[in-house]
Amino acid sequence: MSRPTFATLKAMNAEFFGSRWDEKDVEQLVAPTFGVVSSFEKVISDLQRIVSKDLGQVSPDDHCSGLTND
Repeated sequence: MSRPTFATLKAMNAEFFGSRWDEKDVEQLVAPTFGVVSSFEKVISDLQRIVSKDLGQVSPDDHCSGLTND
């Protein structure tokens, strides 16, 4: 997956969210300046792993759900 650009995320913000997000917030997705902010690619990767799991096989107390680094 290629890295998202500011222009792409700004367009998505306008199209899907009515420009609800501030431009500074959108910029954080492209170039995070805070150490606690995950990269966009990491978020997408984590979501793909969650979606690919058979949730019927995940116990209720499995709070990590396989999101550790493999």
